[in-house]
Amino acid sequence: MREVMYSRVDEDLVNSLGGWARSSEIFNSDSSSRPPSDYVVIKLFEDGSSIVFNDPGELPRLSTVAVGGPPQTVDSAPGSEFNTHWRVIAHREAGVTTVVAKDLARERTLLYGLAMVQLIISLLVLAVLALLSYYVVRQAMAPLRDVERTAGAIAAGDLDRRVPAWPRTTEVGQLAHALNTMIGQLQTSVESAQSKEEQMRRFVGDASHELRTPLTSVRGYTELYRSGATDDVELVLTRIDDESRRMSLLVEDLLALTRAEGSRLELKTVDLLELSLSVASSARAAFPGREVSVKNETSSVPVVRGDASRLHQVLLNLISNGLTHGGPEATVTVELQLDGPDVVVDVSDDGRGMPPEVAEKVFERFYREDASRSRASGGSGLGLAITKSLVEKHGGTITVTSEEGA
Repeated sequence: MREVMYSRVDEDLVNSLGGWARSSEIFNSDSSSRPPSDYVVIKLFEDGSSIVFNDPGELPRLSTVAVGGPPQTVDSAPGSEFNTHWRVIAHREAGVTTVVAKDLARERTLLYGLAMVQLIISLLVLAVLALLSYYVVRQAMAPLRDVERTAGAIAAGDLDRRVPAWPRTTEVGQLAHALNTMIGQLQTSVESAQSKEEQMRRFVGDASHELRTPLTSVRGYTELYRSGATDDVELVLTRIDDESRRMSLLVEDLLALTRAEGSRLELKTVDLLELSLSVASSARAAFPGREVSVKNETSSVPVVRGDASRLHQVLLNLISNGLTHGGPEATVTVELQLDGPDVVVDVSDDGRGMPPEVAEKVFERFYREDASRSRASGGSGLGLAITKSLVEKHGGTITVTSEEGA
């Protein structure tokens, strides 16, 4: 803007130097050729004299003016009351130097005003930008505040809280998705740990109860004999021996369950058809006169990766359970099938079956359909629990389907 204004002043100075500044009419006060009020014309003669037209009482410093050169900016002459800035041009002709000067006060005032307006506008723009930036940053930080509140709630124990799901195209959305995934896994781990802790409490309670029963019987028979209420030593010793065997079986089953859940598997390629035939033969030997058959419905040899001894235990438990609880006439069939890459082993019997409410609980620890009958037969209620643990440790699943009377 300064250059534009000064270029206009320079153009007027050049035009005046070639026009009215040379005219003799400027000496006539009534002439229209007199210089404008904000212009000063100085005539310098060779004898050192000079004439000033429109003398404002303050003149430009002429010692720095280049005669014949382009317009230039100079200060006021020494001794001036005000340090006014001038735009000056000088030309020498016929021994007379004509100097035309214009006071730049109006232009400088205008430039100062424009600068102040520009400054005010800039400050307003900066203020608006600051407010806008504050709003944008506050909006951008809002999701992070939600994350902070959610983290605080989770730390306080509320594992059901989740971070709002923002679009995953944004970094905050990706962070929210990662946090929700982590929180979900954390909740699953905590719930699993709580479930296992509850199962352990139940297990310890059930084990204590199961051990307490034979111990109470042993103590009762001992006190009975000691008090002289019976002199049948054979009866007392027989009962104590029976209860001791029950305790021994229970402890062995507890150890078996612990090993099933904690021991490492010796994984090898296992032929399930060969294994099933071997287990069926062992079951027929343990239950003389009972029928146990094996059917192979696969088109090839059904092999899996597993621990042969553990899988043998699984099949033997299932077959023995069917022969024991299916009734004296029940027969057991082991059928091998393929379901995609998986091998399905179906152990079925044609015994009396069980109601649905019993079938739902057969894999629970210490569960017995008839507690008194099972204790009498020596069962601990851990056989199918051990079976389920071994199957799951192999990465498999086990289910039961039965109808009472079927």
